[in-house]
Amino acid sequence: MKKYEKILLSQPFFAGIAEEDMEKVLSCLSARMQEYERGSVLFRQGEKMEQMGIVLEGSLSLEKEDFWGNRSILAVVEAGEVFGEVYACRKERTLNINVTAQCRTKVLLLDLTPVLDRGEGEGPGKEKALYEKLTVNLVHILADKTWSMARKTEYLSGRGIREKVEAYLSAQAQMAGGGDFIIPFNRQELADFLAVDRSALSRELGKMRREGILDYRKNHFRLLAADRLPD
Repeated sequence: MKKYEKILLSQPFFAGIAEEDMEKVLSCLSARMQEYERGSVLFRQGEKMEQMGIVLEGSLSLEKEDFWGNRSILAVVEAGEVFGEVYACRKERTLNINVTAQCRTKVLLLDLTPVLDRGEGEGPGKEKALYEKLTVNLVHILADKTWSMARKTEYLSGRGIREKVEAYLSAQAQMAGGGDFIIPFNRQELADFLAVDRSALSRELGKMRREGILDYRKNHFRLLAADRLPD
Protein backbone atom coordinates (compact mmCIF):
# COMPACT_ATOMS: atom_id res chain seq x y z
CA MET A 1 0.00 0.00 0.00
CA LYS A 2 3.00 2.29 0.54
CA LYS A 3 3.39 2.52 -3.25
CA TYR A 4 0.03 4.31 -3.51
CA GLU A 5 0.37 6.47 -0.42
CA LYS A 6 0.81 9.71 -2.41
CA ILE A 7 -2.32 8.99 -4.47
CA LEU A 8 -4.36 8.34 -1.33
CA LEU A 9 -3.06 11.36 0.56
CA SER A 10 -3.96 13.62 -2.38
CA GLN A 11 -7.42 12.06 -2.74
CA PRO A 12 -10.27 14.37 -1.58
CA PHE A 13 -11.75 11.61 0.59
CA PHE A 14 -8.61 11.67 2.76
CA ALA A 15 -8.21 15.47 2.83
CA GLY A 16 -6.98 16.56 6.24
CA ILE A 17 -5.90 13.03 7.27
CA ALA A 18 -2.28 12.95 8.44
CA GLU A 19 0.11 10.47 6.87
CA GLU A 20 0.70 8.76 10.21
CA ASP A 21 -3.05 8.11 10.55
CA MET A 22 -3.55 6.55 7.10
CA GLU A 23 -2.71 2.99 8.11
CA LYS A 24 -5.23 3.06 10.96
CA VAL A 25 -7.93 4.65 8.80
CA LEU A 26 -7.46 2.11 6.00
CA SER A 27 -7.62 -0.74 8.50
CA CYS A 28 -10.84 0.62 10.04
CA LEU A 29 -12.38 0.90 6.55
CA SER A 30 -11.41 -2.73 5.75
CA ALA A 31 -9.40 -1.56 2.73
CA ARG A 32 -8.59 -4.20 0.14
CA MET A 33 -6.90 -3.96 -3.23
CA GLN A 34 -8.24 -5.61 -6.40
CA GLU A 35 -6.73 -5.82 -9.89
CA TYR A 36 -8.69 -6.17 -13.14
CA GLU A 37 -7.77 -6.78 -16.77
CA ARG A 38 -8.97 -4.57 -19.62
CA GLY A 39 -12.63 -5.17 -20.40
CA SER A 40 -13.37 -6.80 -17.04
CA VAL A 41 -16.69 -5.82 -15.49
CA LEU A 42 -16.07 -5.08 -11.82
CA PHE A 43 -19.75 -4.63 -10.96
CA ARG A 44 -22.86 -5.22 -13.07
CA GLN A 45 -26.31 -3.67 -13.31
CA GLY A 46 -28.62 -5.30 -10.79
CA GLU A 47 -25.84 -6.15 -8.34
CA LYS A 48 -25.19 -4.42 -5.02
CA MET A 49 -21.97 -2.49 -4.47
CA GLU A 50 -21.41 -2.16 -0.75
CA GLN A 51 -17.98 -0.52 -0.88
CA MET A 52 -16.61 2.70 -2.34
CA GLY A 53 -13.70 2.33 -4.72
CA ILE A 54 -10.63 4.44 -5.46
CA VAL A 55 -8.75 3.89 -8.73
CA LEU A 56 -5.04 3.45 -7.98
CA GLU A 57 -3.88 2.63 -11.53
CA GLY A 58 -5.66 2.61 -14.89
CA SER A 59 -9.20 3.83 -15.47
CA LEU A 60 -12.81 2.69 -15.35
CA SER A 61 -15.90 3.55 -17.35
CA LEU A 62 -19.34 3.79 -15.78
CA GLU A 63 -21.68 2.44 -18.44
CA LYS A 64 -25.42 2.18 -18.91
CA GLU A 65 -26.70 -0.72 -21.02
CA ASP A 66 -30.29 -1.07 -22.20
CA PHE A 67 -32.32 -4.22 -22.89
CA TRP A 68 -30.94 -4.49 -26.45
CA GLY A 69 -27.30 -4.08 -25.41
CA ASN A 70 -26.90 -0.46 -26.48
CA ARG A 71 -24.23 1.19 -24.36
CA SER A 72 -23.78 4.75 -23.17
CA ILE A 73 -20.87 5.97 -21.04
CA LEU A 74 -21.91 8.05 -18.06
CA ALA A 75 -18.40 8.87 -16.84
CA VAL A 76 -14.76 7.80 -16.82
CA VAL A 77 -12.95 7.34 -13.50
CA GLU A 78 -9.21 8.00 -13.64
CA ALA A 79 -6.41 7.17 -11.19
CA GLY A 80 -6.97 8.98 -7.88
CA GLU A 81 -10.74 9.30 -8.37
CA VAL A 82 -13.54 7.52 -6.52
CA PHE A 83 -16.53 5.51 -7.72
CA GLY A 84 -19.49 3.76 -6.17
CA GLU A 85 -19.80 6.19 -3.26
CA VAL A 86 -23.57 6.58 -3.70
CA TYR A 87 -24.17 2.84 -3.57
CA ALA A 88 -21.76 2.39 -0.66
CA CYS A 89 -23.83 4.94 1.28
CA ARG A 90 -27.14 3.27 0.37
CA LYS A 91 -26.31 -0.42 0.45
CA GLU A 92 -29.89 -1.50 -0.19
CA ARG A 93 -29.72 0.02 -3.69
CA THR A 94 -28.80 -2.10 -6.70
CA LEU A 95 -26.55 -0.81 -9.45
CA ASN A 96 -28.11 0.69 -12.56
CA ILE A 97 -24.72 0.82 -14.29
CA ASN A 98 -21.82 -1.45 -15.23
CA VAL A 99 -18.35 -0.59 -13.93
CA THR A 100 -15.80 -1.68 -16.57
CA ALA A 101 -11.99 -1.56 -16.65
CA GLN A 102 -10.77 0.43 -19.67
CA CYS A 103 -7.28 -1.02 -19.26
CA ARG A 104 -5.43 -3.04 -16.64
CA THR A 105 -6.66 -1.36 -13.47
CA LYS A 106 -6.04 -1.53 -9.74
CA VAL A 107 -8.65 -0.29 -7.29
CA LEU A 108 -8.90 0.06 -3.54
CA LEU A 109 -12.27 -0.86 -2.01
CA LEU A 110 -13.39 0.74 1.25
CA ASP A 111 -16.25 -0.07 3.62
CA LEU A 112 -17.89 3.25 4.55
CA THR A 113 -19.90 1.88 7.46
CA PRO A 114 -17.65 3.46 10.14
CA VAL A 115 -17.84 6.80 8.32
CA LEU A 116 -21.63 6.68 8.03
CA ASP A 117 -21.84 5.78 11.73
CA ARG A 118 -19.38 8.66 12.39
CA GLY A 119 -17.28 6.53 14.68
CA GLU A 120 -20.05 5.64 17.09
CA GLY A 121 -18.60 3.75 19.99
CA GLU A 122 -15.13 5.21 19.42
CA GLY A 123 -15.53 7.81 22.14
CA PRO A 124 -14.68 11.53 21.94
CA GLY A 125 -11.02 10.99 21.06
CA LYS A 126 -8.93 11.24 17.90
CA GLU A 127 -10.60 8.31 16.13
CA LYS A 128 -14.02 9.94 16.26
CA ALA A 129 -12.53 13.19 14.91
CA LEU A 130 -11.03 11.27 11.98
CA TYR A 131 -14.39 9.75 11.09
CA GLU A 132 -16.08 13.14 11.29
CA LYS A 133 -13.47 14.58 8.91
CA LEU A 134 -14.05 11.71 6.47
CA THR A 135 -17.81 12.34 6.67
CA VAL A 136 -17.33 15.97 5.62
CA ASN A 137 -15.02 14.88 2.80
CA LEU A 138 -17.59 12.36 1.59
CA VAL A 139 -20.29 15.06 1.45
CA HIS A 140 -17.96 17.20 -0.69
CA ILE A 141 -17.36 14.29 -3.08
CA LEU A 142 -21.09 13.64 -3.44
CA ALA A 143 -21.67 17.34 -4.13
CA ASP A 144 -18.96 17.37 -6.81
CA LYS A 145 -20.45 14.30 -8.48
CA THR A 146 -23.87 15.95 -8.51
CA TRP A 147 -22.31 18.99 -10.20
CA SER A 148 -20.60 16.76 -12.79
CA MET A 149 -23.85 15.02 -13.66
CA ALA A 150 -25.53 18.41 -14.02
CA ARG A 151 -22.81 19.39 -16.52
CA LYS A 152 -23.43 16.22 -18.51
CA THR A 153 -27.11 17.10 -18.66
CA GLU A 154 -26.00 20.35 -20.32
CA TYR A 155 -24.02 18.42 -22.94
CA LEU A 156 -26.92 16.13 -23.74
CA SER A 157 -29.46 18.96 -23.88
CA GLY A 158 -27.99 20.20 -27.17
CA ARG A 159 -30.43 19.76 -30.03
CA GLY A 160 -27.82 18.45 -32.46
CA ILE A 161 -24.43 16.76 -32.46
CA ARG A 162 -22.54 20.03 -32.90
CA GLU A 163 -24.25 21.64 -29.92
CA LYS A 164 -23.37 18.63 -27.77
CA VAL A 165 -19.75 18.61 -28.95
CA GLU A 166 -19.38 22.36 -28.42
CA ALA A 167 -20.80 22.18 -24.90
CA TYR A 168 -18.55 19.25 -23.97
CA LEU A 169 -15.34 20.66 -25.46
CA SER A 170 -16.02 24.09 -24.00
CA ALA A 171 -16.34 22.55 -20.53
CA GLN A 172 -13.12 20.56 -21.03
CA ALA A 173 -11.26 23.72 -22.09
CA GLN A 174 -12.53 25.54 -18.99
CA MET A 175 -11.34 22.72 -16.73
CA ALA A 176 -7.96 22.57 -18.52
CA GLY A 177 -7.53 26.32 -18.27
CA GLY A 178 -7.02 26.70 -22.02
CA GLY A 179 -7.97 25.49 -25.46
CA ASP A 180 -5.38 22.68 -25.66
CA PHE A 181 -6.36 19.51 -23.77
CA ILE A 182 -6.76 15.73 -23.84
CA ILE A 183 -10.13 14.06 -23.29
CA PRO A 184 -10.46 10.62 -21.62
CA PHE A 185 -12.35 9.06 -24.56
CA ASN A 186 -11.59 7.51 -27.91
CA ARG A 187 -14.05 8.30 -30.69
CA GLN A 188 -16.50 5.47 -29.92
CA GLU A 189 -16.43 6.25 -26.21
CA LEU A 190 -17.07 9.94 -26.88
CA ALA A 191 -20.03 9.00 -29.08
CA ASP A 192 -21.36 6.76 -26.30
CA PHE A 193 -20.85 9.51 -23.73
CA LEU A 194 -22.73 12.09 -25.83
CA ALA A 195 -25.35 9.52 -26.91
CA VAL A 196 -24.73 10.06 -30.64
CA ASP A 197 -23.78 7.89 -33.61
CA ARG A 198 -20.01 7.46 -34.01
CA SER A 199 -19.97 8.05 -37.76
CA ALA A 200 -22.11 11.16 -37.41
CA LEU A 201 -19.82 12.42 -34.64
CA SER A 202 -16.73 11.90 -36.80
CA ARG A 203 -18.35 13.76 -39.70
CA GLU A 204 -19.26 16.69 -37.47
CA LEU A 205 -15.77 16.89 -36.00
CA GLY A 206 -14.38 16.87 -39.54
CA LYS A 207 -16.66 19.77 -40.47
CA MET A 208 -15.61 21.74 -37.41
CA ARG A 209 -11.96 21.18 -38.28
CA ARG A 210 -12.48 22.38 -41.87
CA GLU A 211 -14.31 25.45 -40.55
CA GLY A 212 -11.31 26.32 -38.38
CA ILE A 213 -13.13 25.87 -35.09
CA LEU A 214 -10.83 23.17 -33.75
CA ASP A 215 -8.09 20.70 -34.53
CA TYR A 216 -7.53 17.26 -33.08
CA ARG A 217 -5.44 14.13 -33.21
CA LYS A 218 -7.05 11.12 -31.58
CA ASN A 219 -8.13 12.37 -28.13
CA HIS A 220 -5.95 15.50 -28.17
CA PHE A 221 -8.04 18.59 -29.01
CA ARG A 222 -7.13 22.20 -29.65
CA LEU A 223 -9.82 24.85 -29.91
CA LEU A 224 -8.87 27.36 -32.58
CA ALA A 225 -11.80 29.71 -32.15
CA ALA A 226 -12.72 29.29 -28.51
CA ASP A 227 -14.59 32.58 -28.50
CA ARG A 228 -17.19 30.97 -30.78
CA LEU A 229 -17.94 28.20 -28.29
CA PRO A 230 -20.47 28.66 -25.46
CA ASP A 231 -19.26 29.47 -21.94
